[in-house]
Amino acid sequence: MKKALIILVIAALAATGGFAVRSYLNQQADANNPALGQIRPEFAAPDINGEYQNIKQYDGKLVLLNFWATWCPPCKHEIPAFIALQNEYGSQGFQIVGLAIDDEDAVAGFIEEIGMNYPTMVVQQAGIELARRYGNDQGVLPYSVLIDRDGRIVYTISGELSKKRARELLSAHGIKL
Repeated sequence: MKKALIILVIAALAATGGFAVRSYLNQQADANNPALGQIRPEFAAPDINGEYQNIKQYDGKLVLLNFWATWCPPCKHEIPAFIALQNEYGSQGFQIVGLAIDDEDAVAGFIEEIGMNYPTMVVQQAGIELARRYGNDQGVLPYSVLIDRDGRIVYTISGELSKKRARELLSAHGIKL
């Protein structure tokens, strides 16, 4: 019985350690991403009202481009933090833009339910190729890209972006916290 308890404790510690390492790695920049330093690719896509929006309309702003889907739990988990960040720093020229790799009806329902306050374009399956153009070669969701005011990709993250890390990035790029 004692041996089983020791094994159980060790297994629990290993699982916790694995989760901590994974969380840490997900908070790290994709430092070897070839998209870093490049001018952001241009694209246009429909929003939930079917009106085409072009990424160029956000030129001059610090843009957090976020690829997500309603069927992706980590995507849904980070969106409330993004809503808060948009509220807090939008007046300083910060703009979040969502790119939903999903069905238009599911996206519209989720946006209404959660109260998203930033533009979201529905890119469906074409979003996978668009995400690749922004450096997401592995097709990971969520995937976020920070674009500076000059249109250069300065940061990419595969996986969930925490509010704390997002604030650090915003501060490093001229947003007053």
